[in-house]
Formats: sequence, C-alpha cells, structure tokens
Amino acid sequence: MTKSMTVSAWVALLPLALVLAARSAGAAAPTPAADTVRLTILHVNDVYQFQPTAQNRGGLSRVATLRQQALKESPNVLTLMAGDTISPSVESSAEVEGEALKGRQMIDAWNALGLDYAVVGNHEFDFGDDVLRARVQQSHFPWLGANVMSVKSSQVFDGMKAWDVRDVGGVKVGLFGVVLPETQTSSKPGPDTRITPFCEAAKRSVDAVRAAGAQLVVALTHLAVEQDRELAKCVRVDVIIGGHDHDRVEETVAGTPIFKLDEDAVDLGRLTLDLDAKTGAVKKRAWKVLPITAKVPDDAAFNARMEQYTPLLATLAQRIGRSPVALDARSAQNRLGETNLGSFLADAFREATGADVALINGGAIRADRVLPAGQMTRRELYSLMPYRNELIVLEVTGATLRAALENGVSLSSVDGKPPGRFPQVSGMRFTYDLRKAAGERVTRVEVRGQPLDDAAVYRLATLSFVASGNDGYTMLKGLPALTASKDRPSPWDALTGAFSSGRPAPRAKPQGRIALVGAPPGGLKAPPAMK
Repeated sequence: MTKSMTVSAWVALLPLALVLAARSAGAAAPTPAADTVRLTILHVNDVYQFQPTAQNRGGLSRVATLRQQALKESPNVLTLMAGDTISPSVESSAEVEGEALKGRQMIDAWNALGLDYAVVGNHEFDFGDDVLRARVQQSHFPWLGANVMSVKSSQVFDGMKAWDVRDVGGVKVGLFGVVLPETQTSSKPGPDTRITPFCEAAKRSVDAVRAAGAQLVVALTHLAVEQDRELAKCVRVDVIIGGHDHDRVEETVAGTPIFKLDEDAVDLGRLTLDLDAKTGAVKKRAWKVLPITAKVPDDAAFNARMEQYTPLLATLAQRIGRSPVALDARSAQNRLGETNLGSFLADAFREATGADVALINGGAIRADRVLPAGQMTRRELYSLMPYRNELIVLEVTGATLRAALENGVSLSSVDGKPPGRFPQVSGMRFTYDLRKAAGERVTRVEVRGQPLDDAAVYRLATLSFVASGNDGYTMLKGLPALTASKDRPSPWDALTGAFSSGRPAPRAKPQGRIALVGAPPGGLKAPPAMK
C-alpha cells in the first residue's frame, strides 16, 4: 500500500474513530442487577453559548451526541443545567432583525438538546422579569426556582416550579432548585420579585417532594460553593448538582455529595446512581467528567434545528478593526487591579463622550481570556462587554467621585474573591491602602495631574449599570445624565470607533493609574477558585 493510500484510508475511517471516541468517553458501567435501577444524570452549568469556545471546547451539539449515546444505553437519563444561560453572552447581545436575542437562542438550543430541568441563575434576570418570563414560556423543560418569589402572589416566579417529581425507571425522583440571594442586587429582578433565603426554601421543597412520594431528592442549585455546603448542612438531600463558581467541585459535606463544573460546557458531568428498585436508596454512586472536545462529533439533528442562527454567526465574524497589542480580559485581573484593557475601555468611553474622567466596573468585562493582538471581530467586541449598557455622562462633585472610588475598593482584600465593583479608570490616578477600613482606603486622587478638589464639578463617563447605583455605586444613583440617550454613543459604538480608528490606542501594559498600598509582596492574587 502506498503512502497516499494509507492517508486516504485514515481519512475514511475518521468519522468512525470519532464516534468510537465519543462512546468510549461516555461508556456506562456493566448492567445493574434486576433489583437495581440505574439513573444517569448528565449536567452542565453556566453555559453562555451553544457554539464551541474560542479554544474549540464545549458546544451543545457535541453534548447532544453524548446525551443520545447515554439514552441508547438506558432510558433512565436526566439532563440538568445548573443555571446561567440567558446572559451574559455574545449571542444574547447580538441583534436579529433589529431586536436583541436576549437569550432566545439559548432556549432554542436547550430545547433542541432535550434538556430535562434547569435552575434559574442570577444572570437569568439580567434583562429583567419580562424577558425571563418569556424565556420560561419558550422552554420545553421546567425551570426550578424555589426561592424566587412574587411579592404580589406569594407564589414562585411566573411559569417556574419550586420542585417537581419524575418517575425514572420506577423510582420517584424529586428535584428542586435555588439561586443565590445576592441575585436581588447583583442582577435586575423586578420590584415584584424577591429572592428569599435558600435554606428555608429548600426545607419547604424537600418536605413537599417527600410528601409527593419522592424516594431520591436532587438539589439543583446556582449558589456559591460555600452556600452549597451550607445547604448540605441545613437540609437532607441525596445529591447537590450546582453551578455559579465556574470551577469543578467534587466533595461531600454532611454526607451529601456536591458536584459542579466549569463554564460553557467544556466538560459534561456524568453521575451514575445505582438505586434500590423498591426504596430508591443509593447503593452505588460514580461521577466522571467527560471532556467536550473536537473528538466528540456533532449531533446532526441538533445542528439542523439551530440552522436559523447561521446568519447571526456570520455577522459575529465580521471584522470591526484591530488591536496592536494583546488585551487582558481575564475576569480576576480586571477585578484586582489596573489592566491594559480596563484602561483602554475607560479611555475610549471618555474620548467618545468628551468627559473629564471615566470609571467602569471590572465586573462588566467578561471575555475572561487574553485576546491576542490583531484583527477584532464583532464577536470579540461583544465578548469583552456582553451586557447591553448605555454610556452615561454625569456631573459629579469631587467628593462624590472620591466616594465612588472608595466603593470600588471597599470589598478588595488579600484573600477574598475579587469584587466586580473594582474601578477601571481614565483621566485620573488614585492610591488605596488595604490596611485601612473600607470607606477610608483611598489616600490620593489626581485628575489631570492635579489633586482632586472635593468641591469641584467633574464630568464622569460610566456605564448605566454603575450610574443606576448597582455594585454599591449608590452615590451616583439618581444623578441626571447630561445628554439624552439618542445623542450618546453606545459602549459598543465607542469601542468600534476606537478599534477602527486606532484612537485611543490600547497600551501594552498598565500605566500606573491605580496604586495599591498594604498588599503582600507580589501584589494581590486571584484565589485558586477564581477564573
């Protein structure tokens, strides 16, 4: 056989090799005994796009392939999503026929996949109650939210369920969902929506599912891992499937196993539970993580149902300009200190509005990777700042500006989670001291090289999220904008102009706008759990 024939043979065998790799990745254990029901739980969390990531990991079409394989092995499969999918994402920010998708494409993807249950995440509220209500109605699967309550009706959010019970192979499986209470202030739930304490809601739900005959109870949560541990101690469930942290977790607290994964379905969790056919008691438990890579083939049926979004993907691939340097869009770095991207964004907003100074919250920067120098596409633009913010200019006194900076560093600490309120700035420099109490940390502020005058008035460019008082910036709430929205560029317009014109140009390194005193040698570091 010639060398060329050998290559041809390998190419011909490639599809079969990919299918075999997928089957090997999801292979089940030997068939259980007759008195045993095997339940397979497939789970992901914090999935913001149905396409693979820039690193070619993830992709819900590939997840659909593994789900179909699991269903061929056994019909006793539950596919769960542990919150955060409507926002923030590149596709959710994009417009189709003049209207932003606001997560519609993700619901279509989950419907195509065949999702069984989802718990509401904090970012499900980013577009407000009306959009979430529409997405719940669009879904072919139940949304769980035991602690998401309507003030008027004293019932759970419209269309959601606190809990549900499903017969799986003759065993009644109860499921309930809870979301972290911080959602009340970190996102945009409406005035009629209250996020109540999760332990109390969990206790009510467990009592209800047990009364309905549930033999096995699954908590589907969107909580920080510390809150999952608290949940395990306050209520007795058989397993906690969680999200929110964007990190893999496998641990047992108070006898309850907790499983969580990273974001964007780069991995698929597969939990196999061998249950007593009569009592539902867990005889055996096994959890494995299946990497979702290009080795897993796409599911043709899934792709066919998502063809309507092909034009959108082409739009996102359009070039809008270029960056001469790599841009640090890592989430933790933009919440810990000055970055070249944070400074560039603030510069672009200040120049586009003619403001004296600019301030944006580090939590608004979401790409969570270093973008290489070179051409920038619309997808990269949206990935940097996927939230649909307005660009606002406010008149503030120096004292108000100082209070805003104090808020921005009030949650910074040596060993804590980097806060989303951390300020990236333009037109000013400031120094803060971690040894001082929150509210008294900012020791020096300069505007245009001059010390900040508390009595002077400055024009501040910022995002509407910050101007509305979110992330603790209450000192800015209620201040009138200097121009009407129709006369203001959007943040995306400002950045597109900067990338296309090269003005302002991003710098390769931070410019020393933010100085820190009282940090350990080497400065602040992101904790291992922060991505």
